[in-house]
Amino acid sequence: MSTTIKGYLATLSPEELAKFATKAGTSVGHLKQLAGGHRKPSLVAASKLAEASGGRLTVAGLRPDLAALIGTEQAA
Repeated sequence: MSTTIKGYLATLSPEELAKFATKAGTSVGHLKQLAGGHRKPSLVAASKLAEASGGRLTVAGLRPDLAALIGTEQAA
């Protein structure tokens, strides 16, 4: 089971959070909106988040609705 974005972000220091946002190509504010459930990442954004997290986040975990459409082997 993948980590939730809220849980993952909670493990990061403010400095690590800023680095993660940069690596994922987004902002800290956007990450907080995702973690709070106010926004959903696009497929491209979910893929970038999964890659930037080193696999702790997955497309399937971030967007199960999209993972079902593209197949779990591509979403993991």
